[in-house]
Amino acid sequence: ISLLCLIGVLGIENISFKNTKWLYGTNDASLHQLGWHFFKNDVWRFPFGANPTYGDGIGNSIVYTDSIPFLALFFKLFKSFIPGNFQYFSFWYLICFYLQLFFSFKILKKFTNSVTHSLIGSLFFLIAPIFLFKVNWHAAVAGHWILLFTLYLVLMKKVDKTKLQWTFIIIFSSLVNYSFTALTLVVYSLLRILNLQFNKQNIFKFFKDFILIFILLISVLYVVGYFEIRPVDTLGVGFGYYKLNLLNIFDPVNSADNISWSWFLPDIKLSRGEELEGFNYIGLGCLMMLIFASILLFINKYKSKISEVKNNREIKFFIIISVFLTLWALSNEIAIGSYTLLKIPLNKYILGILSIAKNTGRYFWIVNYFLLMMSLVIIFKCFSNKNSLLIITLFLIVQIADTSAGITQRLNLFTPSDKGSILKDHIWNDLFKKYSTIKTTYPISWSKFFINFSYAIENNNVKKTNMVILGRMNRKAAAESRYALYNDFRTKNLAPDTVYLIDQAHIIHLKHLFQNKNVGFFYRDNLWAMVMNEKALMNDNDKLKFNEISFKLLDFNKKIDLNFAKKNSYYGFGWSHNFQKPGIWTEGPMSTLLFKTKKNYGDLKLEILCKPYITKKNNIVKFDIFVNETFNKNIKLSNKNNDQKIEILIDKKLLINNEIKVDFNFKNLISPYEVLESPDSRKLGILVKSIKINSI
Repeated sequence: ISLLCLIGVLGIENISFKNTKWLYGTNDASLHQLGWHFFKNDVWRFPFGANPTYGDGIGNSIVYTDSIPFLALFFKLFKSFIPGNFQYFSFWYLICFYLQLFFSFKILKKFTNSVTHSLIGSLFFLIAPIFLFKVNWHAAVAGHWILLFTLYLVLMKKVDKTKLQWTFIIIFSSLVNYSFTALTLVVYSLLRILNLQFNKQNIFKFFKDFILIFILLISVLYVVGYFEIRPVDTLGVGFGYYKLNLLNIFDPVNSADNISWSWFLPDIKLSRGEELEGFNYIGLGCLMMLIFASILLFINKYKSKISEVKNNREIKFFIIISVFLTLWALSNEIAIGSYTLLKIPLNKYILGILSIAKNTGRYFWIVNYFLLMMSLVIIFKCFSNKNSLLIITLFLIVQIADTSAGITQRLNLFTPSDKGSILKDHIWNDLFKKYSTIKTTYPISWSKFFINFSYAIENNNVKKTNMVILGRMNRKAAAESRYALYNDFRTKNLAPDTVYLIDQAHIIHLKHLFQNKNVGFFYRDNLWAMVMNEKALMNDNDKLKFNEISFKLLDFNKKIDLNFAKKNSYYGFGWSHNFQKPGIWTEGPMSTLLFKTKKNYGDLKLEILCKPYITKKNNIVKFDIFVNETFNKNIKLSNKNNDQKIEILIDKKLLINNEIKVDFNFKNLISPYEVLESPDSRKLGILVKSIKINSI
């Protein structure tokens, strides 16, 4: 059954370990495979999970590409014997399908002692929308069998007899995905507390056991590479956003892929975060079965038959645990549909810590499975073998009929397509075979170039790249990497082994710097690239497009509001976002504005409306202003509460072709992280809100 599911979802041609093309075309699958590709080809390091060539200069490990660390570490041992285009994700999906069936079967078999009932019942878990939804979307998180194993340990074994198994699953889950680690650790902790006998000996044993788990877990986290980024870089936002809505179990549509998992139930409009990580559609068949089983609980005729279930100590304990997990999944903002029932304000530091495990909607998955499990058990207990089998089979038919709307979308889900080879121009393969490093001019944790170039990077065995997608990154290292890169550009110090993929906002500045140098600029597949010593490779279209690039016209006597989202704007290197709000921040030691006027208006005055980044550690922001490489003035700003206007007088003698380049050279900048405002490690200077050019 598991193999048939694997063939149905992947397609038989994609099962091969040597076929990787099917993994490219979506952000997550490409991320998992490319992260593994760089890890495999790198030397062994310590910590063993370190993966610095993927995310060059940013800091990274196999953990933050969600490449299923235990498989990555295992197969890297055999790197000398496996092909260059090796993948293990088809094997991982086979494991997931098999163990999803195995553990659901084992639990049902314990309660029913019926192979037939257990096998039919386990099919509900195999086709569960919350499970199949994560196949392709997030390979590591498709390991729902870890949740079922956890449920198995809770319901089937006495907790004091299974310490070794609990320690194993907690540690092992960290080698798959940290979300499972958080959940298994919480479930085990609550279970131990509920079973705790409050005497000195038991309390001592309780703390001894958890200290041991803590030591083992921290050791494994270190060795695998969790601490390749700073602990503060695990903090962020998302708690209260990627959460459960009280209507999630009834909502069959996920807005991320716009696929409905029901032919019968309508879409319920929830927030994007609730539909993405809070997705918990149970299915019409399971919903009807849950209602049916709930009714049976209150019918006197069946009380004696289900007393074993009602009085089961482990079930009672997990009901208590389920309440806690549900509240955790709902987060501090409990909503039903679009209505907020309760919102608890949180201190930003508490919010940051809770956002380490921000995807709280996931923590209802095990409750979802528990409800399904109990429904099947109650029906079996209330009816004869024949009748109960007939009933659950009918519900299974309804479930399949309903969720086939989504299941059919999962068949041949990974059929190879041209998405993995979006690049059409032959120059990319030519360059990538010749040059060992690929870099973007704007290194961040979610590069817009990634989806286009990921397959070509693996196919051409590129050695290093900063063009990545990462679940987490070292924010400080990324910021410093940007500043070093911009300094290399300004000093015309290009790396001879590197192809630079140019962010749209940087092409004007780069042309200004390198148009008279032996640097090739290539405009192919609607993207710009730059390579040292390759000017002769530019074709006629490259030259035509390159000649069309010029400083953007700044309308005379008109205020222009700046926004980082507008890439074809007036800024070059050294600028950053304002969290989707108006204005752009200067970032790093130097920031540059580039623009031109329609004609020579004589001496000019540039007005800049801005706000300095003032903190308790720096009460003055100091910077020098240069216009067309000539010192203009020194500025000191100190009022953090009000916008301030800077006026820059520009001598007409400095103008060439009416082009103006304004450099801001900052001193002693500080980041929000350094003053404990947030994990943001960008060195911020001033928030520029608008610019305006006038004559004097």
